Amino acid sequence: MKAAKRYAKALFEIASNNLDAVQKDMQWLKDTFESHPDLLKFLKNPTVAASKKLAAVQQIFGNKVSDNTTKLINLLGQKDRLSLLKDIAVSFNELYKNQKGIKEAEVISAIPLDDTLKNNILNKIKELTGSSQIKLSNKVNPDLIGGFILNIDDLRYDASISGKLAKIKSKLEA
Repeated sequence: MKAAKRYAKALFEIASNNLDAVQKDMQWLKDTFESHPDLLKFLKNPTVAASKKLAAVQQIFGNKVSDNTTKLINLLGQKDRLSLLKDIAVSFNELYKNQKGIKEAEVISAIPLDDTLKNNILNKIKELTGSSQIKLSNKVNPDLIGGFILNIDDLRYDASISGKLAKIKSKLEA
């Protein structure tokens, strides 16, 4: 992972004039690797020649990414380090979010949030974090029964009914 962070930092510095485009590339790469785990297995396979790995990655991403991302892919292919691509994308996105002051928050609720509730939660998160840029995602989990779970960075706030029931159960068992 250290090597991936170094590549990400170097790409971040090189792409300073084209940061948003490269960030979109890195997000796309990350999403692609997450939705197609076999691709990462292929890139990590030591029996596959580096040239075949590079050809495959170029065919998948080809001319659909920025010049800086293409150069990174070619460099990694030459050094047989394409298996680092997902970790580089993750590290790059972290650097990007830190520089732009973007916080990611996830609300897990029993039902989908309506726009009013979403805006109220966004405003409260902005107030708590001091960040004006919040990326809020909502996942639905009917097992929560009611309430919600809020995840911001390393913070988790569980205000769900199932969470409260679990706390009561653990107290009764103790």
